Amino acid sequence: MSDTIQNDNTNKDLEINTNGSKGGQPGNQNAKKGKFFTDEIRKLLIQNPEQKQSIAEGLIQAAMAREPWAVKEIMDRMEGKAIQATEISGPDGAEIVKGIGIVFVDGHANNEG
Repeated sequence: MSDTIQNDNTNKDLEINTNGSKGGQPGNQNAKKGKFFTDEIRKLLIQNPEQKQSIAEGLIQAAMAREPWAVKEIMDRMEGKAIQATEISGPDGAEIVKGIGIVFVDGHANNEG
């Protein structure tokens, strides 16, 4: 199920998904859950583009006032989030075990005497 709304700026009909179903990759169950909150915000902002402009201006003003969260949000949106390096190692920095060896021991060898 979807709603069709008209974008006031372009006078084009836009389809908003309201059944919680998203595209995504085949077999991706998380994509089917949808983003209800995001869809509702998108729907309201499309119907009221002046609010979107006001939100953007408020974000820029907060960044200009050196609010760290606003600066980070703008940088993440404009430049992409920074890649976080993660190093994985074993205990005390040792190499990670890459395989398991199985050794069969003849239990009768020690019983003979």
